[in-house]
Amino acid sequence: MKKNILLLLIVSLVLQIGCVDEKKGISKNGKNSSLQVEGVDSEILERSEKISDIVVELFGIDGATTLIFNDTAIVSVIISYDQKLNDDTRETIVNVVKENDNLIKNVKIAEDEKTFNEIENIIGELLNGKPYDDYVLEINKILDRNLK
Repeated sequence: MKKNILLLLIVSLVLQIGCVDEKKGISKNGKNSSLQVEGVDSEILERSEKISDIVVELFGIDGATTLIFNDTAIVSVIISYDQKLNDDTRETIVNVVKENDNLIKNVKIAEDEKTFNEIENIIGELLNGKPYDDYVLEINKILDRNLK
């Protein structure tokens, strides 16, 4: 009798917990149990965030967002009101990025608000668990814009 009760208790607990798809963090009953970015994407996003944090600390930069794609960092900046993005500032950004991430070979810099917002939106979607593969076309369009 005790074995039957124990077995019934275990079975009911297993049924209540449900099955979870670990890759997506979504339970099979449709409820969102957690949002997790996959291992490799997570590392790339952490590297992107680190670069953004370093660039925004530079003189004359009010905002920075970075998207890493292969060995290229696309850095979009918002320049301070009384500053301009000149060649010296660009060179400083490139040097800082390459010094702080040895996997980066190319640095592309944008200063327009449109690119900044596009990168922020892509980063947001990646943080919500969407794969990089969904954004390859969009990222390539950003890279094709003749960024310096």
